[in-house]
Amino acid sequence: MTTRKRQEKELQAWQKQQDARRTGRLPRVELRSARHGNHPWVYRRMLAGPYDEIAPGELVEAYSRDGAFVGRGFYNANSEIALRLLTQEFEDRVSEGWFRKAIERAVGLRHDVLKLNKDNDAYRVVHSEGDGLSGLVADRYADCLVLELFSAGMHRYLDWVTAALQKCFPKAEIVVRADHRNEKLEGVKMDGPPPSEKSRDLVITEGGKKFHVDLRRGHKTGFFVDQRENRARIAGLCGGEDVFDGFSYTGGFGVSAALGGAKAVQSVDLDENVVAIAKKNRDLNKISKDTMTCTHGNVFDVLREYRTAGRAFSRVILDPAKLAISRHEIPKALDAYADMNRLGMHCLQPGGVLLSCSCTGLVSEEEFISALRAAAAEARKELQIFQVSGAPGDHPWAVRMPEGRYLKAVYSRVYPL
Repeated sequence: MTTRKRQEKELQAWQKQQDARRTGRLPRVELRSARHGNHPWVYRRMLAGPYDEIAPGELVEAYSRDGAFVGRGFYNANSEIALRLLTQEFEDRVSEGWFRKAIERAVGLRHDVLKLNKDNDAYRVVHSEGDGLSGLVADRYADCLVLELFSAGMHRYLDWVTAALQKCFPKAEIVVRADHRNEKLEGVKMDGPPPSEKSRDLVITEGGKKFHVDLRRGHKTGFFVDQRENRARIAGLCGGEDVFDGFSYTGGFGVSAALGGAKAVQSVDLDENVVAIAKKNRDLNKISKDTMTCTHGNVFDVLREYRTAGRAFSRVILDPAKLAISRHEIPKALDAYADMNRLGMHCLQPGGVLLSCSCTGLVSEEEFISALRAAAAEARKELQIFQVSGAPGDHPWAVRMPEGRYLKAVYSRVYPL
């Protein structure tokens, strides 16, 4: 039951918010100490608060303990990342115009510099901190923009975001998605209405490939645009090869390998819904069922069965979903990476190629390669790494936030010791 005292507190908070918007003065938060570094995240333990009178996601000004200006950004007392800085310049006022310029700058990288709109109608338009827009991801799928929200602030000021995107993509339908885990961390419901009937099952073009994207379900925004260049790279390594595609999702790597001339591709995923879409993508690209099979199954169990049976492939691709969303989950994630890659190595022919991926931003490239090293030692294999890559240019990362370089794709040849 809502008490009178709580009602009065909520009314005072609302009045402060209205006053701040009317006068242009933002609520003030302070750090417990002097500011060190310029990372855009400030954790709850670093602030003098909590400032319970500030609504989740409200814009604030931040100052260090000695009174020095730190920046302006979103504050959320519910979140471990309590402050997400958008600007650290005192002259920058975060407004609707500020959002418009930031999004125009992000679109300019994709269109004017990378020229992604020439051969693709699926790519990342906004990449959170990499574009200075903490908590916002926007992907283009044909005539639809799918937004994934990670912060209460982006949800609170969503009208500014959508207005800016609509100006850059006037004909696009905008769909808003939020992962329930992020909603729990932020303490705010951030999902939007479902996509229109027309946009529920889109077909996108990536180079010479086509893919169905189901906007009603699936990981992230519906498709892994971050693996575009790695899909093209693996296609060039699979001519005449026998390929195992683990954690295949909707068949991106499998379709690429088959179109690259693979003799046979087996795609495996635990989600029956995405396996069904993988089959549709196989058919859409006119790949025969004899060449590419799409199987529902647990990749760990399938690889163990193949190891026992002595079944070996010349190419193995392992691209699991994110395995850790908080730091205490990192050790478990590293164990899982080591386990799956050890199994994958056991199922590779001598001299075969392993493509092992990690999209867990909290796991560094060094830690991921250490997990591969441990897997190789346990499997009694020599791992000859010939390429390490990551996400393409539409997934930029800010040098002040190394976690933004989240995707690791390690290409290796594997030999017995």
